[in-house]
Amino acid sequence: MRQNSLRTLGWVALVTLLQSCGDPKSSSTSGPDGGPVATSRMTIDLRVESSESGIAVARVNLNDGQVLGESYRLDGGDYFRACVNGVCRNMAENDSLTSPDYIARFDFQPGVDYVVAFNRQGAQNAPDSRVTLPTAFTIVTPANHQQVTDGETVVFSWTPTGAPASALLSYFADCPQPGSHIYSSHTLSADSNADGREPVSIDAILENARASATSPITRCSIDVTVSHELRGRIDPAFRGGIARGIVSRKVSLDYIAR
Repeated sequence: MRQNSLRTLGWVALVTLLQSCGDPKSSSTSGPDGGPVATSRMTIDLRVESSESGIAVARVNLNDGQVLGESYRLDGGDYFRACVNGVCRNMAENDSLTSPDYIARFDFQPGVDYVVAFNRQGAQNAPDSRVTLPTAFTIVTPANHQQVTDGETVVFSWTPTGAPASALLSYFADCPQPGSHIYSSHTLSADSNADGREPVSIDAILENARASATSPITRCSIDVTVSHELRGRIDPAFRGGIARGIVSRKVSLDYIAR
């Protein structure tokens, strides 16, 4: 049986609470008297993210904004359309059974608005949610697949620093156990002084994994992701939501016990 660190379980539980659960509801027939759900009762989660060079992915989820609430599947002529610099694409559903996302892929273009329009047949349109991507950056240190061990602190540095975008470091660790794996993930730190440098404690990462280990951990693959994020704005026709432009880069560390 696969095991997860306690902190990972808490993180997954939080995400589950914030996301919609159960079968998604129809955008066009789940409103009063079987009519469309009002746009003013919908919450939008808009992300435009670039995790690899040259590519940006726009992703949208619609829900009711409630903990343990409901997501919406678009039908009845409702659809999302995303545009950047005059290039427009209808956003396709990812076919999730519980919480459908709508996705479009574009070339990476920092410093310009990615605009997402919600077009509706029987309710109010929301044509102007938008977000800008930060500038691309490169992780300078450490080297990919650098070997690390107990007691080490590894300095992550990148260029450019990303300011005024906020910078955040997170990790995902995969630690083999006899007949199983322990997985651990969490946020590490934020580059609050925007200098493009943050120390990462290997012991702090391993502490979470060891909390669930049934035998000594001797090796792990640790992916550390640096994310630069800018906040955008959502169309006022929605009940609420968030728009984020994210550029992320990842480095893998190979942990071997001392």
